[in-house]
Amino acid sequence: MKNNNFLSIETSLDRVFLVLFIKNKLFHLERKIKSSIEIVLNLMMKEILETNKAIFTDLSFILVSLGPGSYTGTRVGLAAAKAISISIGKPILGYSNFESIYQQGVINGLLNTNNEIGIIIKANKYEFYFQRIDNEEKSKIQVISRDLIYKKNNLPEPLLGNLKDNNILKKYIFCEPSKQAIYNTFNKKKIYININKINDLKPYYPRGHYAKS
Repeated sequence: MKNNNFLSIETSLDRVFLVLFIKNKLFHLERKIKSSIEIVLNLMMKEILETNKAIFTDLSFILVSLGPGSYTGTRVGLAAAKAISISIGKPILGYSNFESIYQQGVINGLLNTNNEIGIIIKANKYEFYFQRIDNEEKSKIQVISRDLIYKKNNLPEPLLGNLKDNNILKKYIFCEPSKQAIYNTFNKKKIYININKINDLKPYYPRGHYAKS
């Protein structure tokens, strides 16, 4: 690859968040999801490319969040990323929201790579996705009920996540990935580009868990 130009698509954290790296500059566009994700995503992709005088064929990589988070949102983002990847013949990289939140924690000075931390991501009104990361070693993704996670006293500190309305959890810090966190995640992932197959990319969705309203 002659360059590292990429477009990142994240549609799983109650928002549409696009990051464009083009001509050694980093741009982003964000909107909260209030209507059809497909329509909003298509319009936003057009906007971020046109605003920065780029086209899809300028890209060397497509980056996409595989969740966890909104399962519907994740599927929409992944379908769009796969379509772009196939149409321009460029590789696709999938990442988890745990990875990008972890990178944001590093950027914010909340941890270092030797810390044991916990990351929680809202699944629905009643449950969280949870992962423990210790010295960059990741535990299996779990689904934990809201009541249970509030009662646990053995959770790692700090605890990072995308839950905004929290007044109960101790040592919890709201941490939403920024464009720099996505860029750092890309740099961690791109070394695996030769083994990444488009058909292997699937949303993170722990078996046995079903979406609730």
